[in-house]
Amino acid sequence: MGAYIVTASATRPHSGGSVAQAQFARAMEAAKKAMTALTRWVDIVDHGVARSLTITRRGVGPILNDYGSFSEFVFDIDDGWKEYHVLVKARLTDGLDPVFRATEPILIRIDSGCQTGQMFGNQTCECKQQLDLAMANLQNASQGLIIHIPAQDGRGLGLPFKLSTLGLQAQLGLDPVEAATALAGGDGIDSRSYSGAIGILKFFGVSEKIGLKLMTNNPKKTVGFQENGYTVTGLVPIVIPPSKHTARHLLAKQKALGHLNLVSAGTVSGAE
Repeated sequence: MGAYIVTASATRPHSGGSVAQAQFARAMEAAKKAMTALTRWVDIVDHGVARSLTITRRGVGPILNDYGSFSEFVFDIDDGWKEYHVLVKARLTDGLDPVFRATEPILIRIDSGCQTGQMFGNQTCECKQQLDLAMANLQNASQGLIIHIPAQDGRGLGLPFKLSTLGLQAQLGLDPVEAATALAGGDGIDSRSYSGAIGILKFFGVSEKIGLKLMTNNPKKTVGFQENGYTVTGLVPIVIPPSKHTARHLLAKQKALGHLNLVSAGTVSGAE
């Protein structure tokens, strides 16, 4: 039915027909370009080691949500995490590259996947609320992006691992760090890396001369940007007030993982 209507409208012999046909042709051309794979190779530094990444843009499209209008990009990167979803606030060129002005900093959030919280609303973490706050901040900023990495669920150890830690928390009363440490058995509880996020900046052609403001409570996330020549001009806190379900989670991240200002002294004594 839709194809028939378009064909009939495009062939009507009135003066507006050729205009409608041209608009349809341009829209189709743009849509096909947006879903055509585009691969670029970029050089990055990862923990002091120089390496090259193959980055393929798989798709681009407009997103309208409760916070504003953005462009979503989907990428494949050969860094072990594979799929990246990037929400961008910036004007796009005809080639679908965002244009970031050099006169003001770019607001950036690296967002690890959290299926339990962001998709299913698990109340023992604040991941969904953090993403919501990051999108609100992005809309209020002049330019920026949120880089979402689905495979980094469970701090990179995977969804099955995280589900098991939730089981330990529920059954034994452990906090998230205690549960993850018990399950990992000394292998470390955070395997995430952020070289792909650096690669996306380079894919977009972001100059090292443009300052970056990171939406994070974890100051360790600045290291990867700095060793690739970018200047982090400031941290924007993504702090969610604790609830009765998240207080121990936030306290564990603050005390054991070095996250900043997640809970107040009163909350700490209450949670303990």
